[in-house]
Amino acid sequence: MNDYVSKTNDILCEMRLVVEGAIVLYEGDAVPIYNLAAEQPEAQGAFSTIGRALYDLRQSVIDLEDACHEETKQQSLSRV
Repeated sequence: MNDYVSKTNDILCEMRLVVEGAIVLYEGDAVPIYNLAAEQPEAQGAFSTIGRALYDLRQSVIDLEDACHEETKQQSLSRV
């Protein structure tokens, strides 16, 4: 079980870095794409949907990280 929690924590950290990087691009370098789509509401809608998905994914990863850290604490306490 310790290996599982440790591996899960490592994967979640990697996922968090990837999603945070994607959000930085979305909020910065990708903004001109949104502006280019000014006359195409469906393209702007798709861009916004991608952003919402990134923010939701980040929150899910944060929630899983919190649960993983809590489980790690519980395992540590049960060994004492």
